[in-house]
Amino acid sequence: MSPCRVRLFGIDGCRAGWVIASSDPGLGALDFQVVPDLRSALGEAAAGRAVLAVDVPIGLAASWPRAADVEARRFLGAPRASSVFPSPSRATLAARSYRDACARNRSATGRRVSRQLWGILPKIAEADRLMTPALQARVREAHPEVTFAVLAGRGRGLEHAKKTPAGERERLAVLRPFVPAFDPGAVRRALGAHTVARDDIVDAVALLVSAGRIHAGRARVFPPAPATDRRGLRMEIVA
Repeated sequence: MSPCRVRLFGIDGCRAGWVIASSDPGLGALDFQVVPDLRSALGEAAAGRAVLAVDVPIGLAASWPRAADVEARRFLGAPRASSVFPSPSRATLAARSYRDACARNRSATGRRVSRQLWGILPKIAEADRLMTPALQARVREAHPEVTFAVLAGRGRGLEHAKKTPAGERERLAVLRPFVPAFDPGAVRRALGAHTVARDDIVDAVALLVSAGRIHAGRARVFPPAPATDRRGLRMEIVA
């Protein structure tokens, strides 16, 4: 990968689709955009022009739970462990209603899906349709709370919830050594307050830092030797 040509993308789900924080490998300046889907970003990765860290499950286990989710929750500890949702079965992605999703997931894993997971199921389905094993050379699953914990060097999750003022301050302080200063409120106003939340923007920047660590070969992988699913996708969370 040539440092002068590659862009780094940190991608988090938001109300209007996906919010992308992007930069060069030196993380010298931050750019932000909201896009309705992942196609253009994945196209940049497929062309060798970008490295992506995306907060969405990539690789879905035939048996439950995924080791990646278990390892990430264990690393975070209480209370942040709950931010890592158990990934659904692939059959669950075809559900047309919450009741249908619960039935499909219970049949495959023995457990229904939470309301929170149901809310992001379309995004998981979108990523699953588009991802290939070859794309995983440049597109990796990441999780903001895992990234924050790794960057902070705490060995566990952060203290405050991300949607609180204290939680935002805590996360911005963790990011400060790695990226230029940014104002989540100003970025949100520029993107459109109806499209994205403040914490989505902060999370996207954390994922951008993870993309930089992936590009530099310094990323931490949960678990260290991930298994692949039936489509050959690695089931991992990278920070």
